[in-house]
Amino acid sequence: MVPVVWMVSVAAYAQTDAAAVVSAVEAKYAKVESIKAGFVQVTRSKVFGEERQEGLVSLKRPRMMRWEFTSGEGRQFVTDGTTMWVYSKADRQVIKYTDVAASGGSAADSLLQSLDRLNEVFEVKLLSQEGGYTLELHPRAKDQPVKAITLVLDPSYVLKGLTLIDGFDTATELTFSNVQLGATMSDDVFQFTVPAGVEVIAGG
Repeated sequence: MVPVVWMVSVAAYAQTDAAAVVSAVEAKYAKVESIKAGFVQVTRSKVFGEERQEGLVSLKRPRMMRWEFTSGEGRQFVTDGTTMWVYSKADRQVIKYTDVAASGGSAADSLLQSLDRLNEVFEVKLLSQEGGYTLELHPRAKDQPVKAITLVLDPSYVLKGLTLIDGFDTATELTFSNVQLGATMSDDVFQFTVPAGVEVIAGG
């Protein structure tokens, strides 16, 4: 039988270790004003099966983002922090949200913008320290669209990937490549020009 005292000690050590990793992540990303990377996104749903897409993501504080899918329907999600554009090249439609909050945003974007305050936004558990760090995150706020997030970082805390589980148990797995922290980028990157012949729909 394993002594209770030993089990408590192991749990306490794990909590201390997780706190140290979280502090290191927050310190690193507190100085990062922008992130640029390539990504592969795999979505697994009980209803729709598996879908694989890839593209480029650019993020800049405060609240600016551009997700550009280079495969599939050629979708784009672009916001300058005030207006959100959700564009489908295949449908030749773009939904314009003048209230970014009303657009629902992106859970992945929200996470990446929150890496400097992980402990404030999430309950964090350290799952692994092999070849880097794997963290399990659960939102502290209630009624969030995401139930859990698994965040994977390399030994220097640079993003490698993440998996989001939503309320329907749909898993969205993102694997990042060529990650550039603090990449120089103009605010113009986060502006959207409506292509000719594309229908604009008011989304709120």
